[in-house]
Amino acid sequence: MKHGKRHVAKKRRRKPAPEAGKTTPGRFPVWDVPTRASHWAITVLFTFQFVTGHFGLGPGFLHIWAGYALLVTVVFRIQWGLVGSESARFSHFLATPAAIRAYLARLPGPNPTRWPGHNPLGGLSVLIMLALLLAQGVTGLFVETWSELRGPLAERVGRDMVIFLTDLHGLLRWPLLVLVGIHLAAALFYRLRKGEDRVAAIFTHGRLELDTDPGLANAGVTRALVVLALSLGIVGAVIVFGPVD
Repeated sequence: MKHGKRHVAKKRRRKPAPEAGKTTPGRFPVWDVPTRASHWAITVLFTFQFVTGHFGLGPGFLHIWAGYALLVTVVFRIQWGLVGSESARFSHFLATPAAIRAYLARLPGPNPTRWPGHNPLGGLSVLIMLALLLAQGVTGLFVETWSELRGPLAERVGRDMVIFLTDLHGLLRWPLLVLVGIHLAAALFYRLRKGEDRVAAIFTHGRLELDTDPGLANAGVTRALVVLALSLGIVGAVIVFGPVD
């Protein structure tokens, strides 16, 4: 050993090993392309339907055909909620009343929820919105108005029923608008209060900030195309065979 110098061995600190069953928090895939695409389509088509229907803008046939497209999308999303990817299925995000109450109890806090998909409140709103959209789409098939708007099934029922369904078709836009407003307010609340941007996930990349990888199963493109073809066939059959010759 040289005089005046000491070589001291430095002990290396070992990083603690991760606990079994845990993964590093990060951004993990949740919503697949068909689920996100149906959200895009419903948003755009419902907005178009409201503007053309409520304000009477544009030719009537655009409102009718956009209504058909919206109905196809809703029928697709309902089917996808039964046989689609795990995060899109109703069985994945529909919660019991007790689970909804438990979620509400901890909702006001600032901590992120890190929920892998639609939370109990979001799942309930999705179900109600799809039911209302389906009801509006089906009633639209029976509409007949002074502006020459006529659904393919208008002649299949009596005049009194046509008037009733036409009025109901117009009324259904208002609870849907209320739901849209609640949806937007909830997204703003999660962004400002909890620091969670769930809107970008559902409309763009489909990934959420989560504590662990949920490992959600993806149904695949082939199944999505089959479900889309079936949805087109159902609505197309109504359009083609619905009118009275």
